[in-house]
Amino acid sequence: MLEDYKIEDSKIDRRKVTVSVPDSSGNYQEITKVVSSKVLAIKFKKIVDTIRIEAPDGSMQESYVFEKARDRDGNPTLLDAEYYAYTGSKVLIDQAQKDFSREDLPAPTVIKQFEGKKGQTFFKFT
Repeated sequence: MLEDYKIEDSKIDRRKVTVSVPDSSGNYQEITKVVSSKVLAIKFKKIVDTIRIEAPDGSMQESYVFEKARDRDGNPTLLDAEYYAYTGSKVLIDQAQKDFSREDLPAPTVIKQFEGKKGQTFFKFT
């Protein structure tokens, strides 16, 4: 269950780029800048079971059972476990920007791994 997400600058993946900038005289000077890649930070809960109930109007309603947080001894508690993950996946970042918004949350989703051209691996919300 995707609870929240944020697209931000990566604190790890940075690269140097050279750009030309005009000075006050109109002459261009080359300046080296450090540019961060984008990263998608997600907050989610793991769904362990889906319960489907027929409503009085005949429609089907779903509710979810989430993985539980554990105490110091490893025993499950009554609280739902919350997880956080960060990814630089351009496909996931693009989907987060274009395919849904915070108003859609919380939303059940699956992140699947796919094989692309030339043996590349990528991830996608499905």
